[in-house]
Amino acid sequence: MLMKISIFLSLLFVVFTSCQSPAKYTNETLKVRLNVPFFKFFSKNGHHVVDEEIPKITIPEVKLPFSTSIGKGVVKTNDLKIEKFSSPKIDFNLSNTGIRWWTSGGAIKLSGKWHAKFTEVITIRDKGWLNAYATGIQMNISAAAYQLDGQPQVRIGECTVQIQKLDVEIGGSVISWLVNLFETPFSKLIKKVINEQACTSARGILIDEANRFLHSLPSHVDIGANFYVDYFLTENPHATRDFTEFDLAADIVYGKSVCHPVKVGNWTDASDSPGMLTTWMSVSIPNCLIESAHQNQLVKILISKDIPVAEPYLRTSCGFLGLCIGKFFKKLRTDFPNNHVDLFFHTYSKPYFVMSEKDGVTLNMSLAVDLFINPYAKTKENILARLVVDTQSDVEPYLNHTKIHGNLLNSTITARVEFSNIGTVSGTFLRAFSSVLSMTAREAVRSVLGVGIPIPSYDNVTLADSSHIEVFDQYLRANIDFEYK
Repeated sequence: MLMKISIFLSLLFVVFTSCQSPAKYTNETLKVRLNVPFFKFFSKNGHHVVDEEIPKITIPEVKLPFSTSIGKGVVKTNDLKIEKFSSPKIDFNLSNTGIRWWTSGGAIKLSGKWHAKFTEVITIRDKGWLNAYATGIQMNISAAAYQLDGQPQVRIGECTVQIQKLDVEIGGSVISWLVNLFETPFSKLIKKVINEQACTSARGILIDEANRFLHSLPSHVDIGANFYVDYFLTENPHATRDFTEFDLAADIVYGKSVCHPVKVGNWTDASDSPGMLTTWMSVSIPNCLIESAHQNQLVKILISKDIPVAEPYLRTSCGFLGLCIGKFFKKLRTDFPNNHVDLFFHTYSKPYFVMSEKDGVTLNMSLAVDLFINPYAKTKENILARLVVDTQSDVEPYLNHTKIHGNLLNSTITARVEFSNIGTVSGTFLRAFSSVLSMTAREAVRSVLGVGIPIPSYDNVTLADSSHIEVFDQYLRANIDFEYK
């Protein structure tokens, strides 16, 4: 139970101001701002979390010693559990000193058993059941957050609970006069325990576990396909009455790759309609992603005779009217007759994105095209020639589910020769094979764009259709809305 509430708190932690502590990094590449609509959304939908978690809270044993003129006794509860719970209304208030939220109108039913013993001359024992109905529960909490070793931590400030009405039913006894001795003070004690337990859980057990969980969060987070997000809070959160925001040094890399992203330029302010969440992302983050993909040779495509549409063009021998690679290179016809050539595409140099408010997003990527005699797996040590295909692609960033993707609009593609061991690579050959080179290059670009940059989500909370991305000089700004499904 505490784990899920901890995750929920981690979504909200940045709304609070905190003490100042030295930052490990100051080169932020990601800024996230939570606007007032964000908190309204989670205040409205927070009951989904509350409804699931509150019934799981363990109620401690309630024990009451009592005495009368004729003797002494003790009564205590056993197996006291939350049987029913009605979600309260949740409201909040933002300020430059943090956040305060309060609940009203909640109701709860506790059910359990009681055991009592009373000693006069002899000891009398009795037991039964009890139900407690608490309505009009009002809770006020203030909180603060700070960063510790680059990870968020939460601190509870003021916490008060009031129960407008509490009814306790005690039954099952066979000795009615014994119940009359403790019923009234026992009911008051149960009310006091409910009050204390709420703030004790929030201030003590819950926050302790939340902070342990938050501090243990890995700064190298697996997002699938062996890609990882690295992040570090560069400073403590900053809050105002309209929003709260935090700055991070972040990157996305493959495996154990290392990248050192840099902030480029200055962030603009949010738009007139910022949505629930506004985030600014430096071009360094996607550039780290594709740089590590290049370093680990992830972008590679093999064109071989196994692809039917390409097979005729890859022959080393063909008829007078045929068009094949052997027609352009005598060495292929004489040294490797009746064979095929494999074309192995892979990144030639580090690809990189350029972002411009005027021109949009451009991906620059050069691909090496190595020629081998089929099969490549057996002849890859003997390269015949290398071409280089330079691509410049216009990309439209968009949000899809919980990721930022890129849609390939158009590409400018040029081919050049790096070296050849099979004779001169003519312009005629490059023009004849331009369609093969272009189609494969575009497919390589799409493979890079298909990786996507994840946006964290919680359970059934997803991105709304109103979310959108804007492009500025060397960074993106995303205005994001959420919806609960």
